[in-house]
Amino acid sequence: MLKYVISQKSAELGSAALVLVSAGLAGHTAALGMNQAQAMGAATAILGSVMAAVMVRLWPEPEKAPVRIRKDD
Repeated sequence: MLKYVISQKSAELGSAALVLVSAGLAGHTAALGMNQAQAMGAATAILGSVMAAVMVRLWPEPEKAPVRIRKDD
């Protein structure tokens, strides 16, 4: 069960959802009216979520150590 929660596909979907939610929330709040400090904070949140999504997709998988099998005769 936990293997699915931590899988690569769920991380990609979660990061894409984070980008959509942060951009949508920032856009909605901007439509209602924001000052300059709030707009910069919203832009930072969007850029942070985009960076997280890029890292999830481009981060290399950990290399698996080769396993030596000893044959007992």
